[in-house]
Amino acid sequence: MNTKQRVFWMFFTLFIGALAFIYSFHKVNIREFREQISQTNYGWLLVAFVLIIFYYLSMAWILKILLEPTKVSFWGILRTPFMEQFGNGITPFSVGGQPMQILGLRQAGVSLGEGSSVSLMKFVIYQSMIVVAFFICLLFGYQYVANHMLAMTSLVVFGIVIHALVLLVLIFIMFFPPITEKIANIVLIPFHWFLTDQQVDGIDRKLNQKIIEFHDVSKKLANDPKKLIKVSLVTLIQLFVYYLIPYFILLAVGADNADPMFIVVLNVILTLAISIFPVPGGTGGAEIGFSLLFSSFLPNHTVTIFAMLVWRIITYYFGIFTGLIAYNVIPNQLDEKDHVEN
Repeated sequence: MNTKQRVFWMFFTLFIGALAFIYSFHKVNIREFREQISQTNYGWLLVAFVLIIFYYLSMAWILKILLEPTKVSFWGILRTPFMEQFGNGITPFSVGGQPMQILGLRQAGVSLGEGSSVSLMKFVIYQSMIVVAFFICLLFGYQYVANHMLAMTSLVVFGIVIHALVLLVLIFIMFFPPITEKIANIVLIPFHWFLTDQQVDGIDRKLNQKIIEFHDVSKKLANDPKKLIKVSLVTLIQLFVYYLIPYFILLAVGADNADPMFIVVLNVILTLAISIFPVPGGTGGAEIGFSLLFSSFLPNHTVTIFAMLVWRIITYYFGIFTGLIAYNVIPNQLDEKDHVEN
């Protein structure tokens, strides 16, 4: 993604977000909204903010574990999760997150091959833990899910199916690279209709190289079960910390009847549902989903919209803007010329 594309998606994201907020505010009582601002418990909001900081720091910790014993720049590894969030936040289906993560690792002194492989492995573990977290929540909160997810059932089911399929494809690449290469060659057949044979051959070589690299790193990680378990546990903790953020936002606006377990369950549902929206950050779907799932804990529409606004700022827009800053403060490993070229 070049600079023009990043700028376009950034402004497109802000535009869509602005439309979503304008629509949400059309039934808001401005007087009640002002009163809510003054009545909010900002101590609980501070806790929510600390949790999102922990979320990003844990991502850096995961990368550090996966890269061991490779030495990396401290600032380089610290800024990478914010860069990843910037990429995720401004592209549909979060497709820009991994390229930004690989760029961040490259600027931290990690080779392109190792950075790509580590990024893929992190993605595999993350996908695995999303599925695990969903089934843990389903196990402990089935009745609550059954009573509250009816309006979003199809989205949730589709979301978990997509995550599971992506995970299965990645696992297949990990353990069956020769078969995966043959499948990839079949998938590339339609590319001959609008690309030259030389261009398709180039794509094929790069794809096969990536499959082999991913398989090699996967095998290396599989031979280090302690590292695998450690990363999986940290990822699972990271996810539940993220899922818990709405609970403290609800406490901040006076929802004393909120149960943390139920809030986590509902946020898992919400996250799965908005992950399939083909717009950056699931904008529109995220706002509607939050209002739908958490409004029962709040006294009126105005308070619900206020809580939703705070939630989106903390969990979405904060990551985009800090990621933009992190992207422009490069570590010492590369000079400005390298930064521009990447």
